Amino acid sequence: MQNAAPRVRRGAFTLIELLVVIAIIAILAAILFPVFAKARAKARQASCLSNMKQIGLAFMQYVQDYDETLPFKRYMEDGSNFPWNFDTQNQARSWKDLIYPYVKNGGRGVGQSAPATGVKFTTEGEGGVFQCPDNDAAWTAYSNWWGGDAGPGDETTRFPRSYAVNNYAGFNEIGTVDGVDQGIWPSPNDGTNGPGAIALLDKPASTIMVAESRLPQIDCSAWWLAYRCTVDGKWGDSRYSAIKGHGGGFTNFLFFDGHVKATRATVSVQEDLWGSFGPGRWDRNQLLNTNGENVNNTPEWNPGL
Repeated sequence: MQNAAPRVRRGAFTLIELLVVIAIIAILAAILFPVFAKARAKARQASCLSNMKQIGLAFMQYVQDYDETLPFKRYMEDGSNFPWNFDTQNQARSWKDLIYPYVKNGGRGVGQSAPATGVKFTTEGEGGVFQCPDNDAAWTAYSNWWGGDAGPGDETTRFPRSYAVNNYAGFNEIGTVDGVDQGIWPSPNDGTNGPGAIALLDKPASTIMVAESRLPQIDCSAWWLAYRCTVDGKWGDSRYSAIKGHGGGFTNFLFFDGHVKATRATVSVQEDLWGSFGPGRWDRNQLLNTNGENVNNTPEWNPGL
């Protein structure tokens, strides 16, 4: 009877084999992690677009209920002039308060508001649909050129920064009134006080209603594309724009017909989606190219810089 062949016992991994496995894992991680990061960023951008869509629906409902007229951009309930500093600005109300009943999600209502007694909030609140999940400046307290203590979130300290109405939408149609460039948004006792009727817009479907923002104001303009701040909203020179982008030179916009779209910042000026660069109005080439700080030399909109 033959003896059975002896079993060969396999030893543990050698050090070389272990290092090879680790190297392969490291290479796969280096390849896949950026892909996963981009996928997460795209998901946050999609969530932001969804928020803007809900805000757009709220605007549409408000307009239907109020004879095709937009809500006040900002206003003081006692009829006083708007305070152009952050020390008392939190006492003002904004378009967010007026569309809030149609979304009932995020922010701190006027009834809950410390500013009702002249005291600002000093802590973050619930952002809800008013907060882009990809905006690092949403509840920052950084001020800007107005001066004073901004407090967390937007100028009211009751809502986050993230979304701002296009202040000069309608400038093409309305022009300059009493020496002031005029937009469509009604805003009593503010610098600009427009008529509010959407019917005045020649191209509502291609005119920006709401843009993304890193600054505390509840309104913005095309020029903000060239304004600089840090990624978390600190005013001053940096690689980032006051209008928040989502990579590749794109940012999200809500238009006056209620649709939302990710658009290149440069295209928004070239095609005058801001409604402000028509004949006899602002010079788009100045914003795109000739200003010291312009769209094309802002790294957020020109990733090659």
